[in-house]
Amino acid sequence: MTRIERFGWRGAVEPGIGRVVSAHGDYYHLVCNEAEGEILARKKKSAFGRMKTVAPDDMKGAKKSELQASEPLKPITGDFVRFRHNAQGDSMILEVLPRFSHFERRDPAARRTSQTLAVNFDTLFIMMSLNEDFSTARIDRYLALAEDIGGGEAVVVLTKADLWRDGDEAFVDELVETIAGRARLLKVSSLTGEGMDAVREYAAPGKTLAFVGSSGVGKSTLLNTLAGEEWAATQEIQEWSGKGRHTTTSRELVMLPSGAMVIDTPGVREIGMVGETDQVVAKGVSTHRWRKGQTPVTQ
Repeated sequence: MTRIERFGWRGAVEPGIGRVVSAHGDYYHLVCNEAEGEILARKKKSAFGRMKTVAPDDMKGAKKSELQASEPLKPITGDFVRFRHNAQGDSMILEVLPRFSHFERRDPAARRTSQTLAVNFDTLFIMMSLNEDFSTARIDRYLALAEDIGGGEAVVVLTKADLWRDGDEAFVDELVETIAGRARLLKVSSLTGEGMDAVREYAAPGKTLAFVGSSGVGKSTLLNTLAGEEWAATQEIQEWSGKGRHTTTSRELVMLPSGAMVIDTPGVREIGMVGETDQVVAKGVSTHRWRKGQTPVTQ
């Protein structure tokens, strides 16, 4: 098996195929068959620039999201790309190859456009913790977006099961009803090991997992547990708010000892669909879990 195949490539093995493992501004780190380790690459400007032709009459008044869909895909972490290798300097990315799965939300900075959070994953772990950030409304919104992810499977992962206490059955029963056969539910604790065998079922060689969820739900901690060492920085939940600090600030694809890969994404504060109004976001105070005496947390 070639190196690019170990990183999830399932097509014909040809020269000049790489996978993006991280992106930093205009530069991308790729893994490929042409070199050990990672190589540095840039986008070929002529291949990814905005088309400068005049739009036809029937497109004048098109929404920005429609124009965006007609532009070439720009590479992000997890993408497979075709590139021109340069052993003496920066290689050049020529095109993004078709994605077999993708997860998008409404872009918070541009309401009519979408923001792609993860691509080319076999399993999408939609993560929420059993703390004050618990919200069935947010999971419902994630699952609505996950109805159009392509060839991937969505799994809801309820983390920090060690925080379970009397009375939580009602919250979890509501979550089960919200999921209602749309996804599998895993209850896990990286601290006690509960549910980790079920998680590892998905971490098979050549498979890619994508972690999405709010900051502080335990994405980086779960990654560290699967990796067996401190791959990602973790920080404690802030006691006063129940929220975690942003520990992952950029997407990164990590190869696990099992041969599976994980795309760890930054914490998501808002989940919205392209074109909806600002009022329709995943907040849902009535479905949050919070400790007696504390102010309910909305997000």
